[in-house]
Amino acid sequence: MNQLSTNIGSLTLANPIVPASGTIGYGLELSEWMDLNELGAILTKSITLLPKKGNPQPRLFEIELGLMNSIGLENQGWPQFVSEIYPFISSLKTLKWVSIAGSAVSEYVELLSKLQDFQLDAVEINVSCPNVKKGGVPFCFHIPSLKELLKAVKKVNPVTKIIKISLESPPITDICHMIEDEGFSAVCIGNTVRGLVIDLEKQKPYFSNQIAGMSGPAIKPIALRAVWEVYQSGIKIPIIGCGGIRSVKDVLEFILAGATCVEVGSANLIDPTTMSTIIRDLMKYCEQNQLTLQKLIGLAHRKE
Repeated sequence: MNQLSTNIGSLTLANPIVPASGTIGYGLELSEWMDLNELGAILTKSITLLPKKGNPQPRLFEIELGLMNSIGLENQGWPQFVSEIYPFISSLKTLKWVSIAGSAVSEYVELLSKLQDFQLDAVEINVSCPNVKKGGVPFCFHIPSLKELLKAVKKVNPVTKIIKISLESPPITDICHMIEDEGFSAVCIGNTVRGLVIDLEKQKPYFSNQIAGMSGPAIKPIALRAVWEVYQSGIKIPIIGCGGIRSVKDVLEFILAGATCVEVGSANLIDPTTMSTIIRDLMKYCEQNQLTLQKLIGLAHRKE
């Protein structure tokens, strides 16, 4: 028996380590640093229906305990997925997950419909994107908009669907139960936390969009708290934890808090061998303690 195996819906992952969307591009960029087949699943950068130029430079700013980013979902859109991304990920042996994003419900529906012609194991639906028709408010910040999106996409394409929400989604337990009630396979908690950087020389916000996303160790306690609360609320679908994970210790904390698997993000930008090291250390931990990963899920909630 594989001590590290875990399940998301009908899928069995060899281990719980998945790259967070956008932090390793489409995977090819990381392949010279690690064997991508070691991963529980490969998860691509978010694709959109049409090409997106992304936000103006600068896009990154390093902070004391993490990273601020304002990328703007830059990608070449659907044509690049067909010509470059899918041929590469289809050559891998691990599970193949694709992240999608959009600015309108119709874009998500069309992308999911197009993806039916490709052999994928799961699609992660990023609902942290601004809903243009609702004044640019992210779908997961506005419950009626999110509900409309969930109802529109749930029956499009029978592939396993994971909903990725923001850590700031209000209220997060209610939203996760709504995702469960609509029949989705899993929820990923979460995305970056909004923050601000002031350029002292120019005496104005550093990023052109002013507000940017913060990731890294600084947000780990927030993400861990969110996973804890959602698991404690009695949700039955798997939780994918994401936020500030950079070591086996971090992974174990998320698993004990209730996560079924985790996504590793900005740590990959600092050390591209991070995920390989975590998988190795996690196996060592389970072997030394004669444990299986599945027995650890939510164990910190036990009452003694």
